[in-house]
Amino acid sequence: MARSRTVQQSTARPARGEAKPLGPGFHPGIVEMIAARGEEKSDARPAFQVRSSDGRRLLATLAAGVSPAFIEECMREGRTVVLADAPGGVAILGALQTASAPAPDAHGTLALDARHLRLRARETLELEVPGSSLRIEPGGAVRIEGDRLVIDMAALVRIFSARVELP
Repeated sequence: MARSRTVQQSTARPARGEAKPLGPGFHPGIVEMIAARGEEKSDARPAFQVRSSDGRRLLATLAAGVSPAFIEECMREGRTVVLADAPGGVAILGALQTASAPAPDAHGTLALDARHLRLRARETLELEVPGSSLRIEPGGAVRIEGDRLVIDMAALVRIFSARVELP
């Protein structure tokens, strides 16, 4: 006597819908330009035109937690971003890091090498070490505090001031 087996499917098959633009997984891409800015709504996030690694141009939005300013920086520098399919289309998940971030070395030294280095602060700029500090304030006030000040110039020191006080 032959037995027949009937197997019931326990899960429903997903409906065949539109194919995802990228497919499963993470995909590298390059941000080419800002495609739209949401000026109508204050909470609207910009959309970007991205080029996937296979050369397709797609419209992508930012995933939650991704800063628009950061992606604009990636666009200016040509940095590779990470793309993935999302419910609303293609999403930019972040950027691919290809170099180390500035960090102190084993001796605790942080070195920044540049042809030009600019630090900008809205209020004050302070440099502090134990025993002394340098503070630059709005309005042109510069305050140097410490026990000793050594000015070592080989050629010339000029002080332009309406008044100089020395104790």
